[in-house]
Amino acid sequence: MAYLDRKVRRLQWRTSKSRLFFAVFIMLLAFTGALAIRYYAIEPILLRDTAMQPLIKKGSLVWVCRLPQCIDKASFGDIVWARQTNDETLVRKIIGYPGDTIEISDKGRIKTKRKRFMWRGEDSFIETRKFYVPRQGDTIILSALNDVEEDYILRLMNEQGLPLTIKSTLWQGNREIPIERIGSTKLGHRLVSLKELDVLPWQDRRLIEMQIRQAEPGNSPIKIKRQFFVEGDSVPLDTFVVASDNYYLACEKGNHCVDSRELGFFTKERILGRYIKQPDIAKQFVLKKLQEFQKTFLPIKKKEDHNEAPKEPAKEEPKKIKVEVEAIKKDARHDDPHQVNENKPGRNVKVREIKRPHAIKAIDPVTEPTKGQKK
Repeated sequence: MAYLDRKVRRLQWRTSKSRLFFAVFIMLLAFTGALAIRYYAIEPILLRDTAMQPLIKKGSLVWVCRLPQCIDKASFGDIVWARQTNDETLVRKIIGYPGDTIEISDKGRIKTKRKRFMWRGEDSFIETRKFYVPRQGDTIILSALNDVEEDYILRLMNEQGLPLTIKSTLWQGNREIPIERIGSTKLGHRLVSLKELDVLPWQDRRLIEMQIRQAEPGNSPIKIKRQFFVEGDSVPLDTFVVASDNYYLACEKGNHCVDSRELGFFTKERILGRYIKQPDIAKQFVLKKLQEFQKTFLPIKKKEDHNEAPKEPAKEEPKKIKVEVEAIKKDARHDDPHQVNENKPGRNVKVREIKRPHAIKAIDPVTEPTKGQKK
C-alpha cells in the first residue's frame, strides 16, 4: 500500500499546475542570473589582433571579470582589458605595477623589480631608457624627468584635464640655440615644423637632436627642453600630483603592436576587467562540492604510523603435517598383518624416511620380521 501511495502522489505531482509553475520559476531565475552575470560580472571579448600571440591567438574568445574585486587583484603578469583615451579597447599584459621602475633597451631587454625578459624585434625604444610607474599620491618633479617619462606624464596631465601650455627650447650644453635651427632637420622625407615640436614623441625629438649634433661644432650634447605652464599663467609648472594608480601594459610580442610604449600609462579607471580562464565563483562552487563529496563518500583512511613496527602474524601449528604423519602410520599397520603393538617392550621398529611435496619430512614405521617369519 505504501508503494502505491507513493506512485499515486508522484503521478499527481507530474500532472499538477504547481510543478509547471515551479519549473517556469526556476527557468526565469536561471535566466535572470545569467543576464546579471553577463552584464555586470563577466564580459566575453573577441581578440581581433595578434598582440597576445602565442599566448592567445587571434580570433579567440576570452572572458574577463569586470567586478571591482577582480580589478583590485590585478598584479604583475596578469592580462587585462583596458580602454584607451579614444574609447577603443585592447587586451594587454601588465609588466609595470604602480611604484615599479622599468628599464627597456633598444635590443628588447626588459628589467623590472619582479622579472627580466626579452622582446623579439623591439622597435619602439631606439635607446635604453629607465622610467618610473607612478602611483596615487606621488608628486612628480617635471624638471627631473627624462624624455620618455616626460611624454608619459604629459599624457597623464592631459587626461586629468589640466590646461597646459608648452614651450620648447634648444640647448647645446649650457648655451641656448635659436629654435629655428630645428626647421632644417627632417623626419623621414619631410622637414620638421616648429608647430609640431611641442607634441612630438621622444623618439622623433631624439632623432632631431642627433641631426643637429652632427652639424653643429663642439662636443656638448644637443637637448630639446620643454617647459610646462598652466594656461593663462606665466609661472612654470614644476610639480604634478598623480591622482590615480597607473599600470604599464604591453603586448606578448615585441614589434608591430600598440601598447604603453606609445600610449603611455593606463590609469586604474581605464582598466575594465581582468582575464580569467573560468569564473572564480563557479570554480569555488565546484571545488566546494567536490570536497563535500569526498568527505561524505570517500573518507580518507588514517595513515599508519611508520614508527610502530608492523605486527607479525602468529605462526600456526602444522596441523596438516601431523594429520598426514598419523595417516601414514595407520596405513602401515593395515598393510602388515603381523603388525604388533608398538607400545609393547622388546619390539624393534625400523624407521624409513618418506619425502612428501609441500610438507616436512615424515616417517613411515615399518616393523622388522621376527625370527620365525620370512623376510
